[in-house]
Amino acid sequence: MLRPEWRLWPVSSFLGAFDLKTGVTIVLLFALLNKVAGVYGLIALLTGAGGSFAQLSLYIYSVLGLVAFVWGLKVVKEEEAKHSLYVAHLFFADHVFSTSWTIFFAVVWWLYTPHDGRRQANSPAQDQIRKGGIGLNHTLTDAEREVAANIIWNQEKGTAAAVIAISWLAKIYFAILLYSYAAHLRKGSYRSLPHSRPNTAMPSNTYETALTEEDEDIEQFYRTPTRREGAGSVSSMTDFLSAPGRGRRGSTKSSLGKNIASYSSSSQGEGSREVLFDEDDGRMSSKDGDGGSESSSSRVRR
Repeated sequence: MLRPEWRLWPVSSFLGAFDLKTGVTIVLLFALLNKVAGVYGLIALLTGAGGSFAQLSLYIYSVLGLVAFVWGLKVVKEEEAKHSLYVAHLFFADHVFSTSWTIFFAVVWWLYTPHDGRRQANSPAQDQIRKGGIGLNHTLTDAEREVAANIIWNQEKGTAAAVIAISWLAKIYFAILLYSYAAHLRKGSYRSLPHSRPNTAMPSNTYETALTEEDEDIEQFYRTPTRREGAGSVSSMTDFLSAPGRGRRGSTKSSLGKNIASYSSSSQGEGSREVLFDEDDGRMSSKDGDGGSESSSSRVRR
């Protein structure tokens, strides 16, 4: 694990002027183009063009890399943080493998390939084209041809080395772009970058919110009590008077509570007594179970 001061700070844009996601997409498209060239090389090799084992292994690897980078483009488009990190690892590993093949072919081309101007046929098809081509009159001797070829090689080998070095450094920068994109997705800071496009997608809960408010209004309507004041029943008033703690507040008892309490106590002492309410005049009367005495109380205010 690298120390915090040794870790690279993730970049926030591509070349300082473009969106980071756009840069990552361009990088993967270039990688795809490189792998497609390997597919054509494999086809040529299998159809008799000839080649070494190193070339065959490189072409097979290019076919596998083509499939992997197609998947990588899909991951970058969907902005998946975890899989984007895998794509960055894949690109860096591809850079390491490509570097090994580049070094191998560069050593073969620089040190072991003669640059004397002689024509070489790598396959029977190339030899047939060379022999059946338009006849040209070459007036150079073998020594003169070798000198001329060395002049051209000395002029071009510096350019070739510069192109290889620049391409290698560019792939390092491309790998940093991929790791930066994955890091910003993981931190959730990608949309806040200066060159990133804001997420303009409509929230998915827009209609759910409106529907929820309407449902709350309906529920609130049904929760509203429909009883009006003064429309209580005898049972509800009796429950209210017999609630716990009502007996300890003697000073706040109403006359109705006293009358009902006296009737209930007298009914327990004398036997069964029937309590009647006259709804017309609001009077309450009691009657013994044997049809005997009958008493009435004051008017009950409804």
